[in-house]
Amino acid sequence: MAYFLGSDVKVALTVEHGTKGLKVSESGSSGYYHLTADESGDWTSLQNGIKEMSATNLGTGSALSDITGLDLGIGAMDEEITYMGHRTPLKAEVHKETTVSITLKRKNAIYDTIFTGDFNGTIGRWGIGTNTDADAVGDGLSEPTTTYGFRLAVYIKTGTEVFTIKNATFTNHSVSLNPDGTQEETLEFSSQVEPTIDNAVDAVATTEAQL
Repeated sequence: MAYFLGSDVKVALTVEHGTKGLKVSESGSSGYYHLTADESGDWTSLQNGIKEMSATNLGTGSALSDITGLDLGIGAMDEEITYMGHRTPLKAEVHKETTVSITLKRKNAIYDTIFTGDFNGTIGRWGIGTNTDADAVGDGLSEPTTTYGFRLAVYIKTGTEVFTIKNATFTNHSVSLNPDGTQEETLEFSSQVEPTIDNAVDAVATTEAQL
């Protein structure tokens, strides 16, 4: 696992869906939050939720603000196969395993709502897209589709090297209070789809074969 200071990287976060994002809205003065799948053309800022996947939303201009640290883990899950008469087993790769942990200053309850659920019990950990409704908030109970989960673009070396994580699930969220009174929150994502490393972000939709 590699650790980066927030000043060394830029991270952009979107859902995998190409036309709709996860929108978090507050219900008037009641203080209740609602999570919906909505087109983000009318969103006032990135703080309304997580936008749809596009090259613009995955660019450095849409990067998350006030990141203090990032942990990036790159690995693979192997299956061990033993052959009769051989002492050395075969280590066959089953799939890639990439984890990302982002720590940033907490500004609102956007990520709390997406991870734990809104007033109606809608949870956004799996992004958008189910077998029953491809444009709805994912329920986590359906077979993953190409729009399943989130996409992250990690810009390293002043943007000349971009690590793109695809179809990641929102696996953990925690909030901490520092001695100086500032709150930080940590977002953890995990993906089993092979990531890409290039000099530009990968904004191409995932295919069935990659899943």
